[in-house]
Amino acid sequence: MKIPKLIFIICCYILATIGVAVGQDRAAKKEEIQQAKMAFIAEKITLLPEQEQKFWPVYNDYTDRKKAIRKAIRLLKMVEFANATTDEALKADIDKMFGLKQEELNLEKEYYGKFLKILSARQTVELVKAERAFIKILYKKLEDE
Repeated sequence: MKIPKLIFIICCYILATIGVAVGQDRAAKKEEIQQAKMAFIAEKITLLPEQEQKFWPVYNDYTDRKKAIRKAIRLLKMVEFANATTDEALKADIDKMFGLKQEELNLEKEYYGKFLKILSARQTVELVKAERAFIKILYKKLEDE
């Protein structure tokens, strides 16, 4: 049990130093956050060594695809909504947004099925909780800066 506590302490330390590190480029910060997130999730869902080998490639693919969908939604809201000149164009953009949200839901369904082949149902639920908890920690860290 000492190893998960050590991972959690390391994760907290990394989170504490994210905002403090001056001069770090954005890519390095993203990598640091990603490593902290992985440690946090691994500790929260108590991955077994054989699960880790299978889980991380699937999880990384899932998060990459989900980020791409969310980026498309943000761009749609920022650019397309702002540039729509008619109600018809705006309605079409709204339909696109709902299509992207449906795509995100389908992605979640697909990957939760994949996660259940690697993780227990409890670990899968804990994964969702851990992702949300990590985001809350990041927001709290940003508020404190």
